[in-house]
Amino acid sequence: MRLVLILILSFLGSSLLAQVRFSEKPKIQALMSRYEKEGRAETSINGWRIKLISTTNRRTWENAESKFRSLYPEFKYSNSYENPYYSLKVGAFETRYDLESYLQRFKNDFREAIPFRDRIEKTELFETD
Repeated sequence: MRLVLILILSFLGSSLLAQVRFSEKPKIQALMSRYEKEGRAETSINGWRIKLISTTNRRTWENAESKFRSLYPEFKYSNSYENPYYSLKVGAFETRYDLESYLQRFKNDFREAIPFRDRIEKTELFETD
């Protein structure tokens, strides 16, 4: 009985000290290095924003911007003019799921708010957390 106990304890002790090592082929290592390098070099991703308003009326757009600034001073926004539309946009989200709670919140004050795909700088993603 002692011998069995000693064998079990010695086996457990040696297995606790064992290390697992993975050996990759050089081609796999090179491929993973390239993938990692390209990922770091890419500064933007395809993401989502919320368009609060899009109108051809400049006054409507200015009023919406003023309203947004007063209601949501903690949020960064951007505005743009793409002939003939003035737009007010907010947020930078990686997935559409991430923007849903914000969209519902903004729809209370901007019922025309819609999600849309946009190119997002990776640094912007951390500003909305």
